Amino acid sequence: MALAGRNRSALWFIWLAAFILLFDSAAVLSLPSADTDRVLGYAVVFDFAIVIPLLYWLLVARCKGKSVLKAAPFTIAGAVVAWLVLPASLRGQVWDVVWPIELLIAAVEIALIGYELRMLYRFVQRFRRTKRFEPDMGEALRIAAKEAFGASRIASLVQHDVSVVYYLLFSWKRKRAAEAADGTPAYSYHRKTSLTLYAGLITHIVVFEAVFLHLLVQQWSPIAAWVLTAADVWIVALLWADCRASALCPIRLTAGTIRLRYGLRIQADVPLDSIAAVSAALSFEPDAAERKRFATPLLGTPNVRIELKRPQTMDGLLFLPREVNGFYLAVDDPQAFVRDIAAAQRE
Repeated sequence: MALAGRNRSALWFIWLAAFILLFDSAAVLSLPSADTDRVLGYAVVFDFAIVIPLLYWLLVARCKGKSVLKAAPFTIAGAVVAWLVLPASLRGQVWDVVWPIELLIAAVEIALIGYELRMLYRFVQRFRRTKRFEPDMGEALRIAAKEAFGASRIASLVQHDVSVVYYLLFSWKRKRAAEAADGTPAYSYHRKTSLTLYAGLITHIVVFEAVFLHLLVQQWSPIAAWVLTAADVWIVALLWADCRASALCPIRLTAGTIRLRYGLRIQADVPLDSIAAVSAALSFEPDAAERKRFATPLLGTPNVRIELKRPQTMDGLLFLPREVNGFYLAVDDPQAFVRDIAAAQRE
């Protein structure tokens, strides 16, 4: 019912916006005094830059719990359309109406920047405090982001971006320990699963594709060409940061919990008593339905399957939360991993 109501509201917005656009455009084209009627000019700009964006917020964005700031892009778009519709002699009025709105948007943006700087300061403070008792840099970043930003998408994205920068640029002098300080065993997943080979092959393909696309797109738009190249660079950086995280962050079996840190792709703490079944094989081939319900490694052939008794939330791609019914993993020694989990469950 709620979805149907939102669809009706969206249709009402489309009909009303279309009516305003057609009515105002017809008035500009049909009135003899349209070239000099300043009242008509202000009315068109008001309708396009203020009324239609407010209708969007009232009928669409507000129903989804969004703030009125979501209507700001419609204000800019409405001003552009008004400039196109109005005669050349009245186009100067567009700026007269829009500049106070632009000033308000700029003030809001400054306030948002100030808020972001405050949140960044909180994050740095939390990280410095967390680092005193958590020697693992990646885990310290994870805890600090959760404490500073809470359980939100912002926390997930900040944690992911900071982790990428750390593993890509500042982690190369660090060596992976076979066991934690408390003696808990570690299970690697990067040696026999050809993760580095996958990364090298994908990098090779992306580099050649980036050069070809850049030269091709540059003929039409240099800006678009550099945007595509920057996206390719980000993909390569993400790939190698994940490789480095995979080498430094093995899976650990701690007291009653699997501390699952699988590169930058899967982050979860799985209680042993929530596991319904765990098995190992030379390879698993989950179908499309299981890939939707289970977290999968994306790279490599999975050889461990963990099924949960009940759905659990984990951090997946970009560390965004996702609810899963289990995990498919590619572990270097799957038999030992499954055996140790079974032994820990019996204790």
